[in-house]
Amino acid sequence: MDSNTHSASPSGGLRAVVAELNDLAAHDPDVLPDTARAERVLVLRRLLDRLEGHWLSELAAVDARGAAGADQDVQAPSTAGWLRNRLRLGAGAASSTVRTARALFRGPLPATGKALTEGAISPAHAAVLAAGTHGLPAHTAAEAEPVLLEAARRLDPPRLRRALGHLRLVADPDGEAGRAEQRHQRRGVWLSPTWEGMVALDGLLEPEAGQTLMAALEPLARPSNAEDSRSGGQRNADALAELARRALEGGRLPQTGGVRPQLTVVVDLDSLLGRQGAVGGELGWAGSLAPEGCRRLACDGAVTRVLVTSGPGDQRQLVRGPGSDARPVDDDPNAVEGRLRVAMALLPPVLGGTPSQPLDVGRASRVVSPAQRSALVVRDGGCVFSDCDRPLAWCEAHHLVHWIDGGPTDLDNLALLCRAHHRAVHEGGWRLERDPDGRLTAVPPHRRHQTAA
Repeated sequence: MDSNTHSASPSGGLRAVVAELNDLAAHDPDVLPDTARAERVLVLRRLLDRLEGHWLSELAAVDARGAAGADQDVQAPSTAGWLRNRLRLGAGAASSTVRTARALFRGPLPATGKALTEGAISPAHAAVLAAGTHGLPAHTAAEAEPVLLEAARRLDPPRLRRALGHLRLVADPDGEAGRAEQRHQRRGVWLSPTWEGMVALDGLLEPEAGQTLMAALEPLARPSNAEDSRSGGQRNADALAELARRALEGGRLPQTGGVRPQLTVVVDLDSLLGRQGAVGGELGWAGSLAPEGCRRLACDGAVTRVLVTSGPGDQRQLVRGPGSDARPVDDDPNAVEGRLRVAMALLPPVLGGTPSQPLDVGRASRVVSPAQRSALVVRDGGCVFSDCDRPLAWCEAHHLVHWIDGGPTDLDNLALLCRAHHRAVHEGGWRLERDPDGRLTAVPPHRRHQTAA
């Protein structure tokens, strides 16, 4: 048997507990009336809370005696590490559990430990009190415990945590000033690109900053309609991106290098034309953007033409593998190595692509003028997808026939799409078709395939 799952036979009162659990498992709850079943749920929860209290008491005793690891006749480096190894707890959970056990049964909160083992409060309440008094002088925590315990009997854990923030200031005003400065120094937001093309975001905000961010995100993160299938996290992510876009578009941010902050995408012509084998665009630090994503951004953006030379030869037509003769890539559509070599040559030089030399730089030109945008607002009123009620501020101008494919930038070839449906058209396979009466109909990918068949 795996040593991590082996356990000794229960001793003392634990034998009776195990026997009762076995008896409980042998009963079929489906034979009981609903009243009894509901009552059993409440009773079992209280028993679990009390049992957790006794477990924390036993853990505190093991920790005090340095007995962590004695079950395998070894001396564990730490009680938290022993819990992680034997019970497969996470590092944070193991550390906070040991801290709670020490505070309740070896520290300044004995009455809290007693209330937990008696079922008067839950383990979550006990953990909040242990964490909330951590760092306070022992005598201050002991003097404050009766008031804190009374609050724990009346409040749920989230509200108890908020109450503790106020009570700590009263209990130890001098020490709280130092702890507030420590929290202030811990603030930060960290962003890092992932290997799969996403950007990971992590951070800690002070209460004021966090509440400010939540207040700004809330109106943008609401479900757009009853059919909005995005999760809460997805709506928050979209709202944060929308908030940043509005700040950039508003033009009120400080300039960087003499120009307004802006999103810059470097993309080759093949990607804009949707040709096979295109490598997409480069967002700089954030990583790559798929070709269709580049085409979507180009629908309503400022575009600067840069003509470059990428060295001798046509990299798209001929590649040479190690020890092999030159061969046309298109002759073997399954030649993964050849396609990758061509793609590598097309990457920006900073990513290992062929060094390039700019030959000509054209002026930046806005694809859709402000006047045309105003006309679209009057004509379309918002996203042209049926039943979409996302606000106008979320909408972008879309070329029905992309401008890079020769589509004109005039009202007959433009339509307003919210960013979600703009993505659905470019990356999701949807298509907009104009009805005889001039209205646009969104055709989903499966209907397009049926029509083609």
